[in-house]
Formats: sequence, C-alpha cells, structure tokens
Amino acid sequence: MRKQFTVFCQSKDFSPDQLIRLFHFGRTEAEIAELANVTPATVARWKNGVSAVPVVLVRLLIALDSQQQITGGRWDGVRADGSKLVLDTVAGYHCLFDLAEIERLCEYRRLFHLGTRQADLIERLMMERDFYRENCHKQARFGLMLNNIVG
Repeated sequence: MRKQFTVFCQSKDFSPDQLIRLFHFGRTEAEIAELANVTPATVARWKNGVSAVPVVLVRLLIALDSQQQITGGRWDGVRADGSKLVLDTVAGYHCLFDLAEIERLCEYRRLFHLGTRQADLIERLMMERDFYRENCHKQARFGLMLNNIVG
C-alpha cells in the first residue's frame, strides 16, 4: 500500500513535492522542531496534514537545504545563515532575523499599540489632574471670599 503524504502550507508558492521532500525526507522531526522553536508534536501535526506549515519555516528549510539566496517578492535578497534569515539591502544595511523573532512580530505590534494607548491615557489623566487642581484652587479662593463677605 502506498503512503499518502498530506503535508500542506498556507501559501501556494510551494509544490506538494517540495513540502514532502522537506518534511519527510530531509531533517528529522526533532531537528525541524529545534529550528522552528516548537515541540516535535507540532512538527508531527504539520507532517500529518492536521495544520498548515508556516510559510517562513518552509522558506527557511528551503534556504538551509540549498544555501542559496531566497528570491522573489518580499523575500528577494534574503538568505539563510544557520537559524537566522539575513537581509542585505541595496542601501548596505545588514539585518538578521531569528525565526522566533519573526513569529513574535504580531505580539510586538500588539505590545506597541498597547504602549501607545497607555501613554495616551497617562497624558489625558495628567491633563485632567491639572484641570481639577486649578479648579479646586479657584473654588477654594471663591469660598474664602464668600466667607469673608457673609461671615
């Protein structure tokens, strides 16, 4: 009986043959898990087709296998260096991206917006504090004036 390979990716850029080669005939589950910073059970779910393989991981595995630059679209000029993706731009900048950092981009974005909202809240509270402080002083002076007139 012939074995059915069900590994799939969210992107249509990769053929099923590429994915089968990368996940069934390349590295072991433990090696892929270490590269992706996930558990071997997650890699097993990817291999069995239970969940989709992240595009970044597929690109990284292809780059590590070929040791060539990744070309095309957003990934043009990116190459693999160990467990990091390296971007050399035309302007001469050299950037290293760890796979774990790329996975945390969504969390970084959420934390940035949270920090911005907290800074806005603090600024608004300080303005309200100053307003009430100023009005309390005015009301206190007005009350003293009324006491002097009536009393």
